[in-house]
Amino acid sequence: MVTGEPVPVGKFSTLSELFVNAVERHSKADAFLSKSGGHYRGLASAEALRQAAALARALERLGLKRGDRLAIIGENRVEWALADYACLGLGVIVVPVYPTLREPDVASILNDSGSRAVVASTAEQLQKVLNIRSQLPELQFLLSMDPLPPSVSDAHDWNRLVASELAAGSDPVPFFRARAAQIQPGDMATILYTSGTTGNFKGVVLTHANIAANIRASAGLFPLAHHDVAISFLPLSHIFERMLDYVYFWQGVSIAYAESFETLPQNIREVRPTIMAVVPRVLEKIHGKIIETVEQSSLARRKLFRWAVRTGETYFPYRLEGRTPPLGLRLRHALADALVASKVRARLGGRIAVLISGSAPLARELAGFFYAVGLPVYEGYGLTETSPVISVNYPGAVKLGTVGRVIPGVEVKLGDEVIDEEGRTGREILVRGPNVTPGYYHREEENRQAFVEGWFRTGDLGTLDADGFLTITGRKKNIFKTSGGKFVCPERIENLFQGHPYVSQILVIGEGRRFVSAIVVPNFSRLEAYAREQHIVFTSREELVTDPEVLAFVGTQIDQATAWLPPHEKIRQIILSPREFTVASGELSPTQKIKRHVVEANFRDAIEALYDRRVHTQKA
Repeated sequence: MVTGEPVPVGKFSTLSELFVNAVERHSKADAFLSKSGGHYRGLASAEALRQAAALARALERLGLKRGDRLAIIGENRVEWALADYACLGLGVIVVPVYPTLREPDVASILNDSGSRAVVASTAEQLQKVLNIRSQLPELQFLLSMDPLPPSVSDAHDWNRLVASELAAGSDPVPFFRARAAQIQPGDMATILYTSGTTGNFKGVVLTHANIAANIRASAGLFPLAHHDVAISFLPLSHIFERMLDYVYFWQGVSIAYAESFETLPQNIREVRPTIMAVVPRVLEKIHGKIIETVEQSSLARRKLFRWAVRTGETYFPYRLEGRTPPLGLRLRHALADALVASKVRARLGGRIAVLISGSAPLARELAGFFYAVGLPVYEGYGLTETSPVISVNYPGAVKLGTVGRVIPGVEVKLGDEVIDEEGRTGREILVRGPNVTPGYYHREEENRQAFVEGWFRTGDLGTLDADGFLTITGRKKNIFKTSGGKFVCPERIENLFQGHPYVSQILVIGEGRRFVSAIVVPNFSRLEAYAREQHIVFTSREELVTDPEVLAFVGTQIDQATAWLPPHEKIRQIILSPREFTVASGELSPTQKIKRHVVEANFRDAIEALYDRRVHTQKA
């Protein structure tokens, strides 16, 4: 068993206390940064408190009281944060709803939570709720962050509501402070509905104490300061970004909101952040774009780039281990940094000192590339049920290929069950600590199954090394057995393809089948270039992915990446997808994780044909 050691970071026991005290700790003119009129503009911390207080008073006038539920459906923006803080100060329980969800899913969440109010970001999100309002018997009112469309009369306008409260004559801040002081650590703060990769929504209850403990433990591990700037783009509806944004606010870090995932590269150049939370898929895309640019350059530039990366890869382990590199290596690294690495960093604003990666496994090789160019990536691990962080690499304690050491105050032990007959997949990770959920909302049977003798069962498999670093080896429910009786951990195989030049996304399949196969989304820019070089004629991606030469080429790439795997884990056949898995198609979660059941359902006919040998995609 491993327990993290505490690090002092300041006092607060509830999220409402964090908000009020942080405003007193840090008087900032740009506590929040939002894009408006083509430029990022700042909102002062004191003004943020005034607006949140005014909104809280307005919500109370509309009938919300302590213990009621309010849903927020929208993209990351300052109004999302202010609505969150307003509710937390009132004791109203926040129910985040992903803006990408379909109307039936939204209705399911609102009804299960018993939400009495909804705050929607845009006219599109507002209309989504209006379309299902007849199915929501407990819903009392709606509030729109954007100005109300002329056609909508049965909702409240955020700006008008807040402006009215601020113009009422009395300062709303004392009212808010009084309400916030009544909140207790054990009060429910939020219900987060997660489908993970299974598709079954269930509400995870987190208290003020749960999240506050996780903030205190995480904040002490990273040296953040008043001058730091974070860019927030992972969904606030997920606890990963939301908890980190609480950390940022408590530490006095300015929080800039990206306009969208598509505008993220431009927003990064505008904001020039010093810290950013990412998921591996984002790092893969950044890496892929860099490599694509390099491959289009001259031979001399390609050689220079590869030399610089090799130099960085030799150099950074010395820094991680606290050792002084040899003089010759220091000189080569300084030259490589000036000629190449600094230009790579400039693509991300030139100031990033911390990248925090979570939500999915990060390949060691991909992390190594970013370290080599001076962009340290600190991989962590956690679940919605653990608020979310369980372990993380942090400055002074990094071991690539692991998810770091257990954070302060949290205990981790490994269960007894070994899934793989060779012991490679590890044992189930069990967690205990102040960050662990008290349970699922209205799910008594799931709650009984989730805990064993006071320990929360994560469902993930892992190992702990002698230095206390945790390694995730797979997801217990995803491990499958072939018809030959061999166990296969699909994540272990899929992680080999992070950053692969010709594989953008991959899903390994084969449960109950004779052999392992995969659905592969190619890196189309690289694959199309290869096809043109080989004079392969195609008029669409559908034609490209069914071409026998292309299938054979991609198959060879996969063979090379998996050459060291045992025979029962080797990918024998492939299906090439003509399109990417996306959030919009339902094949990716909002945090960019592949929803296995959705992809397999969408490709069911192709999978059956493959195993029935009706479609011949056997690799060369």
